[in-house]
Amino acid sequence: MNDARKIMVLGAGDLGRRVFHELAHSERPRQVQLVGRDEEAVLRAANLTRFCSIQRGHTPALSHALTDLTDVARTAERIAAFAPDVLFLAASYQSWWVISTLEESAFKRVYAANYGPWLPMHLTPVMKAMEAVRLSGTEAVVVNAAYPDAVHPVLGAVGLSPDIGIGNVANNVPGITATVADELGRAAEDVEVRLVAHHYVSHRLSRHGDSGPAAMGLGVRVDGRDITAELDVPGLLKRLPARYRRTGGMAGQAMTAASALSVLEPLADGRDAVVHAPGVDGALGGYPVAIESGKFRKLLPEGTTEEQGHAVNVSGQVQDGISEIRADGTVVFEPSSMAVMSAELGYECAEMTPAEAEGRALEIAERFEAYRVRTSG
Repeated sequence: MNDARKIMVLGAGDLGRRVFHELAHSERPRQVQLVGRDEEAVLRAANLTRFCSIQRGHTPALSHALTDLTDVARTAERIAAFAPDVLFLAASYQSWWVISTLEESAFKRVYAANYGPWLPMHLTPVMKAMEAVRLSGTEAVVVNAAYPDAVHPVLGAVGLSPDIGIGNVANNVPGITATVADELGRAAEDVEVRLVAHHYVSHRLSRHGDSGPAAMGLGVRVDGRDITAELDVPGLLKRLPARYRRTGGMAGQAMTAASALSVLEPLADGRDAVVHAPGVDGALGGYPVAIESGKFRKLLPEGTTEEQGHAVNVSGQVQDGISEIRADGTVVFEPSSMAVMSAELGYECAEMTPAEAEGRALEIAERFEAYRVRTSG
């Protein structure tokens, strides 16, 4: 196993466990380590994956370790000891699905704030993880799952951005591919989709079949030829929440895990690939990306410039509740989104620097728990 590539999964929540489990089921030589803070949960998850892998005839080297991201020095020691080639960050202070556990009417009211105001819950653990990455001296490619569309440009401003994200823009590409393929009577592998979209749009597409007030960039190629103009794109997208609807919620995390694996497996196996990913090299929003020798290159739809792609993602960022991410990493929140947070949770934050994120995350957590208790009765 000396030539096996090493992949560390840092974060043993639902997504981290799913990805760890799938990485173990490969004929290629791999060393995979699951790292979390709950010893019993991490041990059980690692053993389950090991036993399932053996049952299916795979024998990768699997291990587990413990750390708490609040302890940057200890996390750095764990990273340095394992010396990963690829590091997958699957940590958040509050997963996206948690607000769905609220009483229904309360959930609908809070949901109207969109995702941007919750940024501190994702930014803080990723920032601590990246501080540990720098302290460890690792040269691993760092892949992050927690709101990369906004987290990466903020951390990029202070030199702490992961290399690439997963999910979001990627999650709708298979549905669009299948819709176009079926419409044309072609196999899915004949259809090449290139989608530029922010988290707001990717979240909306499968639910409403359009990008709403935000922009998106979409290109479709078949047999090496761009056929986008020949398609009824709005009509095809409207099929996503209809004929092509899929399971959502926690069970739907299988799609996010698959999107993560589409990035992680080429990196782990040292092969080139074309994927979709948010936050590539600290960029705002999501893009088609070429993975080439472990490096990343944006692949914009035909006729789309870099400036246009950025503008598309900025439009989604605003709808997600973030007005601006300044060059120093300061985040300016949309007043309309923050008004919802103020009315429901009593939480207000017009602007936030990266250094203020941890305090804001603690405040949101306290106010959300109080709100949950108050509305549950």
